[in-house]
Amino acid sequence: MGAIFKIPGYIVYFVAGLWGFFISLGIVVDHLGFIGGAIAFFLAPVTLAFAPWYEAIANSNWFPVLLVYGGGIGATILIAIGSAIDGD
Repeated sequence: MGAIFKIPGYIVYFVAGLWGFFISLGIVVDHLGFIGGAIAFFLAPVTLAFAPWYEAIANSNWFPVLLVYGGGIGATILIAIGSAIDGD
């Protein structure tokens, strides 16, 4: 029964993470060029953690922060509800 919540939670993790990574990579490429983007690609966790906050503070564009962090929090809540139902 908990799969009703877990499966959408994992889908949200995947979609928000991938979409957020590409947006973050685009932010880095816009500001640091191709070489900065190539480095950011190999440092994916750092890119995903800091690029949305840079965009929010420097350009007042809060969408990347909401996507990356909000998607992660929402997916975690869904998975936690599913785990609580299953008794994991």
